[in-house]
Amino acid sequence: MAHDEVETAFEVAPDTPMPSLAPLPGVARVDRREPQRLVATYWDSPRLDLARAGVSLRRRTGGHDDGWHLKVPLAGDGSDGRRRTEHRADGAPANPPDELVALVRSRLRDADPVPVVELVTTRTATLLLGEDGTVLAEVADDVVEARAPRTPGPDAPGDSGTRAAADAGGLTRWREWEVELVAGDDALLAAAAAALAEAGGAPRAASKLQRSLGGAVPVPASREPGDTTAAEVVRAWVARDVERLLAAETGVRLGDDEAVHDARVAVRRLRATLGVFRPVVDRALTEPVRDELQEVGRVLGAARDPHVEQTALVGRLVDEPVELVLGPVERRVVDDRSAARDAALARAVALLDSPEHLRLLATLDAWATALPRGPRADDDAEDVLPRGVARTWRALERRAEEAERAAGDARDAARHEVRKAARRARYAATTAALVVGRPARRSASRAHDVQDVLGRQQDTVVRRETLRRLGVQAHLDGDNAFTFGRLHALEQAAAESAERDALRAIRRALAPKHRTWTT
Repeated sequence: MAHDEVETAFEVAPDTPMPSLAPLPGVARVDRREPQRLVATYWDSPRLDLARAGVSLRRRTGGHDDGWHLKVPLAGDGSDGRRRTEHRADGAPANPPDELVALVRSRLRDADPVPVVELVTTRTATLLLGEDGTVLAEVADDVVEARAPRTPGPDAPGDSGTRAAADAGGLTRWREWEVELVAGDDALLAAAAAALAEAGGAPRAASKLQRSLGGAVPVPASREPGDTTAAEVVRAWVARDVERLLAAETGVRLGDDEAVHDARVAVRRLRATLGVFRPVVDRALTEPVRDELQEVGRVLGAARDPHVEQTALVGRLVDEPVELVLGPVERRVVDDRSAARDAALARAVALLDSPEHLRLLATLDAWATALPRGPRADDDAEDVLPRGVARTWRALERRAEEAERAAGDARDAARHEVRKAARRARYAATTAALVVGRPARRSASRAHDVQDVLGRQQDTVVRRETLRRLGVQAHLDGDNAFTFGRLHALEQAAAESAERDALRAIRRALAPKHRTWTT
């Protein structure tokens, strides 16, 4: 079971009174509950990989939700950790349920989770109710005590973690206020947060888990360059994409199609970055990793593409007049593409769980902090990175010329190569934008236009083949294949439109004036 959680929290002094929440907009009355004692044991790797990523795996007793909880920040939601997905499971207290551990295997990698800290919370909850009695939000007044887990594993850093917090000046006992939306909206959350801040609450700097462990929690790799050397700028971009990949892999394991897309994009960007800026890195180490990333991208693509096909084809059917849809066309499309997607997703999850992939993640995680350095690593990024981008644009020009000369079936394949070259140029320019700024972002935007329009064209190539195959099968089964032929013709028209748009996008992208920064 999973649900999204939206909350904000404040640190507060022990003697600060809770403000009145009844005047908040939309709140008809408040219901203050009796204090509860909640005991939660948090589990993590000995390296504290989950805490570093803002992920928590715990077993809690007391309250209405006894059991195992896994909380994962929503990837890329821009809320600074306010929004998380919570997964719950039953299970004995001795070990976390396999189903929850599997969701964060990319974080844990080769480590088994062990108890790292126990938090005892005395919670006084206030429910904010609407006119009809609906619970809009819950405001918790928590007094928290952190202590070593009662049943630590042999490698658990529980004692050292809580000692580290004390040694660093952190507290093992503190108070905080927490607001969690239930049926309310962001406006209520903002109003409640403002009231608590005015009463003396300070925005919480770290989660309960991170605060309890203090200095024992490793600092995440910085996603901003620490200096202007080429290696540091490339490292910062690698760190961003490594985190994107790790965050997305949880969703892939859950079968989230958008997470599959996000993971695939992160893999492609990592591979492009390590390839375009080869002089900055140690190629003897990075080229084998690029080969592995290529295979991961291929497997993720096989899981993503059938879903995209199905969505597009069903969308076309919805727009068709009912009298032109002859036979169980939608059922055939959905059954065929769903089966392909499910089989490919199973292969993708198996790959993510493989020892080889977990070792790849460990390597990438290390590179997010310190890249293997090449001959141009210490040179100024403003000198090195534009030259790498210039090479990608020259490659795009060559691919565009080859596509112009291609004919017949080879033309579709040649355009696909143009698209891949545009994607590579876009990723390179985006990385360079960390030091070059707006000119690089403008070039990246033009490359993205080429990638987008040729992506539409390539999608029609794939869908036409699927429609031809399904139409033949419908005919062999005695069904009318008319609608498959009609959809095929619509896809052909879409391809021709995309080709016309592509000519304009390519001309615009290859105009020299927006690339003067690369010379």
